[in-house]
Amino acid sequence: MTSRVIEVPIYNSNDVLEIDCSQLPAHASELCDILENEGSALRLYQEFALEYYKQGSMDEAVAALKRGVANAKANDQSAKVPLLSLLASMYVQKAKATESGSSERELALQMATTLLNEAERISRNDGKTQVVRGMLALARRQADAALRHFQQAQQGGVRGVAALLGAARVLYGRQQYAQALAAYQQALVLRPGARPDPRIGIGMCLERLGYADDARRALNRAAAVDPQAAAPRILLATMDFNAAKRAAAGDPAQADEAAAHLRAGMEHLRAAYALQPDNAAVLLRLADRLSWRCEWAAARRLGERALRAADTMALQAEAQYQLARAHHGGRRFDAAHDAYARAVAINERHVLARFGLAQTLLQRSDMSGAEAALQRVLAQHPRCTEALRALGYLHARLPNTKAKALEYYERAMAELNGAAADAQDADLFLEAAQLYEPMAARRAARAYRTAAALLDAAGRKPPAELWTNVGALAHMAGDALAAEHAAYVRAADALGDASQDAPTRVTLAYNVARFYERSGQWRRAIPLYRRVLVRAPAYIDALLRLAHIAMAQQNASAEALALVEQAVALDAKRSAPWLLRGSIQLLTRDVQNARRAYEHVLRDFAKHDVYALCSLGNYYLAAARTDADATSHRRALEFFDKCLTLDPSCAAAAHGAAIAMAERGFSVDARRLFHDVRDAATAGLGPPMLAASADLVYRHAPPADAPHVTPTMPAADVILWASVNAAHALVDEGNFRQAILAYEACLRRLRDTAAALAAVPPPADLAVPDVLSHNSAEDSETQVSGEDAAKTNDPAQAVAAADREIRLYLVRAMYVHAKAQKDANTMRAALDEMRSLCADIDYALPSADGETANGEPASGEAPDWPSLTPDQGLLLFDLALLEQSVAQLTSEQPEAERTLATIDQATEALTHSTQLFTCLSQWGKEQQKKPKPKKLFFSPRLATERAAYGRSLSAKLSRRREEQAEFERQRQESRDTWLRQQQDEERRREEMQRAAEHARRIEEERLLRETEEKNRALREQMAAERELLASERDHAAADHEAGSAKRKSTARVVDDDDDPVTSTNAKKYKSKAIVSESDDDMDADDDAADRTPSPSGTPPPAESDNDSDNND
Repeated sequence: MTSRVIEVPIYNSNDVLEIDCSQLPAHASELCDILENEGSALRLYQEFALEYYKQGSMDEAVAALKRGVANAKANDQSAKVPLLSLLASMYVQKAKATESGSSERELALQMATTLLNEAERISRNDGKTQVVRGMLALARRQADAALRHFQQAQQGGVRGVAALLGAARVLYGRQQYAQALAAYQQALVLRPGARPDPRIGIGMCLERLGYADDARRALNRAAAVDPQAAAPRILLATMDFNAAKRAAAGDPAQADEAAAHLRAGMEHLRAAYALQPDNAAVLLRLADRLSWRCEWAAARRLGERALRAADTMALQAEAQYQLARAHHGGRRFDAAHDAYARAVAINERHVLARFGLAQTLLQRSDMSGAEAALQRVLAQHPRCTEALRALGYLHARLPNTKAKALEYYERAMAELNGAAADAQDADLFLEAAQLYEPMAARRAARAYRTAAALLDAAGRKPPAELWTNVGALAHMAGDALAAEHAAYVRAADALGDASQDAPTRVTLAYNVARFYERSGQWRRAIPLYRRVLVRAPAYIDALLRLAHIAMAQQNASAEALALVEQAVALDAKRSAPWLLRGSIQLLTRDVQNARRAYEHVLRDFAKHDVYALCSLGNYYLAAARTDADATSHRRALEFFDKCLTLDPSCAAAAHGAAIAMAERGFSVDARRLFHDVRDAATAGLGPPMLAASADLVYRHAPPADAPHVTPTMPAADVILWASVNAAHALVDEGNFRQAILAYEACLRRLRDTAAALAAVPPPADLAVPDVLSHNSAEDSETQVSGEDAAKTNDPAQAVAAADREIRLYLVRAMYVHAKAQKDANTMRAALDEMRSLCADIDYALPSADGETANGEPASGEAPDWPSLTPDQGLLLFDLALLEQSVAQLTSEQPEAERTLATIDQATEALTHSTQLFTCLSQWGKEQQKKPKPKKLFFSPRLATERAAYGRSLSAKLSRRREEQAEFERQRQESRDTWLRQQQDEERRREEMQRAAEHARRIEEERLLRETEEKNRALREQMAAERELLASERDHAAADHEAGSAKRKSTARVVDDDDDPVTSTNAKKYKSKAIVSESDDDMDADDDAADRTPSPSGTPPPAESDNDSDNND
């Protein structure tokens, strides 16, 4: 290839001096001396400066341009404008090669600004100056200003490629790819051989617009036009690598396609490297591929070569990043940190370098620096899942920032839910699930399931620990049994060989046993707990669960305490065995030892244990009911208050405090607190509460470790029992009506609960594959079917027990209200409710004729009620009391408010009550005589007294019946008398109405006769008038005929005259004819008038003869 030769004209001669550009002097000053001596034009300085620039001698090019500017003639300043613009562009190029923010860079940009200002002072409309202005704005990262300058250059008539390429570059950076493509295409049309090649820009725009095939054709064309160009081959390699990445992330069947793209990309890179081995872009792309292949040493060497070859700050920053990446992969963290820092210092917008810097800072435990770096990454890319995950990881390991960590994890998961997540993203969901576990069990389980789905989609089997956690979280959240069962089945399938993962197997076996216990299959749970203890004898939780089952399901308190003692012996410093011991001792009435167990926990283990504090509060609350002073109530309130201070959401403590206040007489405040507990439970702010008290006034909630119940079971319904206790408080306040309404609302809620529970299918026989070896013979003895499991926690029985209890409260409130208000109707309603409660009790009473109600013979001995329990005896006593109270209130009612029917009903109820009291007294005395008497809840002596009172009341009621009969007889007589009076009055009114009607008819007949007489006289008058009118019309007609005859006679006389007609006679006859015609008209009018009656009913006057003569 021949080099370029520039001819320099010799001063005052036609000869030229040829200078070979390949042999330019090392210093531009020598060449400039020649140009000055020969008085050469300024354009030659510009050409030689460009040659120096092409040969890489930037400083010599600048020196040549400065000499040219200095030699410009004063009278031809416009000639140095191109030199000033070119010199300014040289300074812009020097600024790009210096570090961002350095003083050298700022000085170069300031020099370029000064030169451009000088050029604009000479020629303000020079388009090339505007192009350089745009380049300067780009160097200062002022994209909008740069685009404005490039567009002004084009509007000024400059149709050079530089302005178009500059504008296209700005538009591409602003992601306006369609507009950038148009600019590149226009540049290609203007100069197909322009450098840099517009085809490269066209290919980049087409690729961004989604036209990959067209982009490849454009880049291949650029490579064909300039076979020595490496840029199009680098871009083709990048497109192939991206296509390979997309294929690898998609269907696994596209693996061959991904490999083909990788091979093609490497071929393009090799071709580019062969063309330009020292091209920084080629070296950086090769280093990137080697890093993906984890060839860290080779990648580091290429990064160092690229750093030496980089001629722009962007390439230097990328070279530092690739070096840092190679150091990072090779676990040379200090070198990686320094290289990342240098890359960020060169290009502060290099996101990958800043993210790598944050990773190395995390490795150094510099949490604040790492967070600042990651926040800078998020500022540039708010949806970067890697930065969000790293911030979540960082805050998860800082104190008191778990909520912040979850916030970042949730943002990252939200981004992945809307994008294509892969198996690598499963770790994000696993980390989030671990943070969710203590605070949101359902969210944690959802995150675990998402991670498992990602692993399944990638063909990787989720570990057994993941599914074990999902099952445990379903248990904690109280989800459906099927969800927990499915998780444990997946965990058992994931374990595989029984000889592996022994700790995981033991944990899974324990969780499965808890699942069996929760689902009521405690006969399956017992052997599984025992096999866990064989594998891990120190597994204290398994011992405690066995103790709980022994106490709750088998009522074996001695066995339960023995198991607890084993747990205490294994770990005497653990609080759970002591708490369970206290609960068992409370249930067995060993209250003092229970109190000591709870105090031992608070004194030696955890003085802020809420469970122990609440249990001691319940202990003192129970003790207060037997103490005469208020000390126990005060101590109970102190413990409950401390519980609420430690845990404001503790519903059991709030309930206990409200009960203590109510029992101290502060029922209004207690009721307000009960409502607060109910409202908090309604809003979901409080935990489920197990209400397990036998108190007849207030239903409180000791924190006992009871079997798991579903949230809809009555025993766990906080809202229900808070409402019941609020109704108790209303009773204490004397507001019985509101209390009755409150109890009825509680019953409605309970019936809704019963309907919901009835809709739930019974638990199935759910079994999990065994993960521990066992004795099948032993296991077969403890199997339980799904039907047996359903009987263990029968919702119908629980609802029936709660319904019976609340109805008793309702009866009590109605009884107290009826007694206070003397309201027999309310007492009858209470009696009806009590009768329905006693309907299932099997008892028989002696009848009045010596036979039982069932037809059996009666005897003087106590009734034979072998199946009657003390609780049923109390119900019968209350039934008899209500029947007696109804009779008493009926006897006290005023005579006007009762009837014989109600007295008869009361008498019947009183008879039944007296008999029932007598039998209860005899049965109670018989029970007390037995060697092991049952504890009675009523006094047989009081039953005897009540029976005696009933007999006296019966006599009183008999008298009241006689009085009522007399009263009703008199009332009936008074009613009959009043009725007869009313009937007589009604008859009198009817007779008066008939007389009035008769008089009215007579008057109407008289008026009718008078009207008919008047009408007859009027008709006669009208007939006379019509006759008169007819006679007058006849006379008028006769007169008219006479006049007509006279006129005809006169006409004949005139016709017979033989004298000639004069003008006067002719006029007279003519007038006569007119008069005759008028007469005819008048006759016609007269006839019409005769036919039309006048308004007054009289005929019109006849026309006189005189008038006719006058007309004539």
